[in-house]
Amino acid sequence: MKKLIFALLLFVSANAFSQATFYRIGLGVNAGLTTAYTGLTYGPSPVEGLVGFAPSKGLMTNKTRSFGGSLDYYFTPFIYGGINYNMVQLKDGTDKHNRAFVSDFTNIEIRGNVSVGQFIDFSYSPFLYAIRNVNAGLGIGFISGTNNVADYDPNLSVTDTNPFPRRMHAGDLGKSKFDGVVALPISIGYNLNLYNAYQEVKFVVGFQYKMVFTTSDDLDGYADDPKIFQNNAKDAYTSFGVSLKYLFGPSGLYFK
Repeated sequence: MKKLIFALLLFVSANAFSQATFYRIGLGVNAGLTTAYTGLTYGPSPVEGLVGFAPSKGLMTNKTRSFGGSLDYYFTPFIYGGINYNMVQLKDGTDKHNRAFVSDFTNIEIRGNVSVGQFIDFSYSPFLYAIRNVNAGLGIGFISGTNNVADYDPNLSVTDTNPFPRRMHAGDLGKSKFDGVVALPISIGYNLNLYNAYQEVKFVVGFQYKMVFTTSDDLDGYADDPKIFQNNAKDAYTSFGVSLKYLFGPSGLYFK
């Protein structure tokens, strides 16, 4: 009798929790639209020789593209971490100081993500089930690359167009090459799971908005006096993108 009761309790307790298997390795690719936030400004020009020049910022003025890949390890279906390798381009200008740039660089990020499903019981609520894959991420990265901004030339006037773009005065400490720039990526996103015949997640389509803060003022090639050029913060950028991830490798068992 005791054995029967024990077996019954074991069966009930085992079925009191939903369980699922999941793959622990994810290999992905991504592409996105970047937006640059650097020291360039728009409106009527205060520069002698450019009076009457009043550039405005259009929707795509400071937007371009990024591509990359990722390798992740899943601790649970909702907690994962790994490494991202991104090839990023930023651009902006021409601004009211006759400055513009195109910057190309790589960003290697180590980051972790956690989804809402790790903290809620979504078994009996369609709404909670729908939002279980809303996720947030935090990491650290290292940026290296170049921009197309030439050095200041005292023999050229502000209206000379060759070479362009270039640093416009001797006090500009900007650089055309940068290495080891520390980046702090913060992201929010949503993952759409695609299942195989065994109801295991095999592919993940992700949508992500990411803000990347940096410790450098060299991404755009300009490091001007903030009292004159409104250059009050380090360079930053955002990306809005989509990713496709393939899951494989050893599997884990998840109880909820």
